[in-house]
Amino acid sequence: MRLMVIGVGDCGCRLAREFAELNKTAKSEGHSNIITCAYAVNNDQKLLTEVTRSGGDWLRPVTVHGVLAGESTEAGAKLMRHESERVMLAMRLGAFVNTDAFLFVASTAGSLGSGGVPVMIQLLKERHIDKPVYALLVLPFDAELDDPQRVRNTALCLKSIEKVADAVILADNGGLGMLGNIAPPQKMGALNKELVAPFYDLLCSGEMTGSKSIVGKVLDAGDIAQTLIGWTAIGIGKVKMSSSKLPWKKIPGFEEKSSESLKALEAMNLALMRLSVDCKLEDAGRALYLLSAPAGKASIDMIKDLGNRLRELAPHSEIRDGSFYGDKNFTKVTVIVSELIYVDRIRNYYDRAARMTRVATGEEKTDLA
Repeated sequence: MRLMVIGVGDCGCRLAREFAELNKTAKSEGHSNIITCAYAVNNDQKLLTEVTRSGGDWLRPVTVHGVLAGESTEAGAKLMRHESERVMLAMRLGAFVNTDAFLFVASTAGSLGSGGVPVMIQLLKERHIDKPVYALLVLPFDAELDDPQRVRNTALCLKSIEKVADAVILADNGGLGMLGNIAPPQKMGALNKELVAPFYDLLCSGEMTGSKSIVGKVLDAGDIAQTLIGWTAIGIGKVKMSSSKLPWKKIPGFEEKSSESLKALEAMNLALMRLSVDCKLEDAGRALYLLSAPAGKASIDMIKDLGNRLRELAPHSEIRDGSFYGDKNFTKVTVIVSELIYVDRIRNYYDRAARMTRVATGEEKTDLA
């Protein structure tokens, strides 16, 4: 699948840079482009200069003119409505033709990203209704949950984007990467790479050509589009394979095949443990798994075992799968669970925002009253 990535706000711009880096990696490993273009949209010129300097040719800055009237989602939405036509014109329209889908990236707790992304998605869908439009939203750290403005921004952003995006991939930071109440810059950089990493195999799988790249079934853009609907979580698991290459063991025996299948299942379990947001698999209406295994190590049994495992955990899901030859030393499994009917983290933000609003307006007694 080929994505056009649009990062809005500080967090979105930094993640757009990581997607541009993914494309560099894909090109160096001999795959096709997986990112047709990445855009960093912000009103902070200093940050735009920082991210585009390291993002290379595939990351383009788009300056939003004007000053945010506050730190609210509404302020971000107002500024983006005013600037939306100019932002659209700044984006390279020619790349739309080769794009399978659009991915907007932002933090829910800020202003420009949380308010601007729903506005941009609505505008884009009105003009390119034949292509899916997704959002990757980064939820706040636990240390930010006592900040009424950030909680309210998150609740409003989630409520707004649910109505316009074809799918919303949630990335829950939770307490990860925090040192006290501060996330060190080097830690945030590593976290950003972790957030983007699960997309690599997923995007590359359908762009590979030649039979040497394919183990079983190609997972193409159509399969991904059929899976991504509504609230969504993504994860990846990676397990090192045995490196034994004894000359008299050219044909794997039964025990070795079983061991390799167990490693694939271990990789799937890791992917499920590391889903981008905590969710109940039985609540998923759609799911997908992608196996990346060394040449000569993958087998139909591995693929079947993975499918049986996911069907057991997500019995109500319509499941799609794919596989290809990947890293020679690792087995990796990417998992997507989508069309989630209930996500506890989202409900918590709605409830917390409503409670904070009641307290602020005096409708609810507090301990201090």
